[in-house]
Amino acid sequence: MLFQTVQLFYWLGLSTWFGSVIFIAMAAPIIFRTVRENNPILSHVLSVNLDGQHSTLLAGNIVFNLIQRLLLVEVICAGMVLLMLIAQPFVIDVAGNNKAMAVVRSILFVGAAAVVYFDWQFVWPKIQSSRQTYLDHADEPEIANPARDRFDEEQRKSLSLLSVVVALLLGIILFSSTIAPPPNNVIQMMPTVGK
Repeated sequence: MLFQTVQLFYWLGLSTWFGSVIFIAMAAPIIFRTVRENNPILSHVLSVNLDGQHSTLLAGNIVFNLIQRLLLVEVICAGMVLLMLIAQPFVIDVAGNNKAMAVVRSILFVGAAAVVYFDWQFVWPKIQSSRQTYLDHADEPEIANPARDRFDEEQRKSLSLLSVVVALLLGIILFSSTIAPPPNNVIQMMPTVGK
């Protein structure tokens, strides 16, 4: 029963994390393309310098809000997976090759968590800062244009980091295929047949 509970929460956290990252990685380019094709005008952002840039700004805002929510989901899921990775050695078969697989899963998890942390603490503050500078100085092209370039560059970096997280999580899933409960050590006695 303990094995099943640990596995339930392990797979729940891992699959939610993986599915969320895949969704954003696939949705972001579609959002940018769809909004660009419709070429909206943002009525609250009035600036000559932003002529033709409203679609990029709107798509960036949509993706920005999605990824901001994704980061929260990732932190919750990573915490759940971490707890289950700590509990797994006590409830799974760690004999032979299974021990090596558990170590590989742990290493891949640390890599995925490190990438999420880097994106959350270092890339997204730069994106927020560049976006705000871009909006605050929309009528000053010498300030706004470099801010927009930084915004676009940091957002591309964040989407690249999402691809890295997808690859690491896929590795965890692949190396989780052999998780099994410990073998039953109960020896069944064959009944003796007597005359």
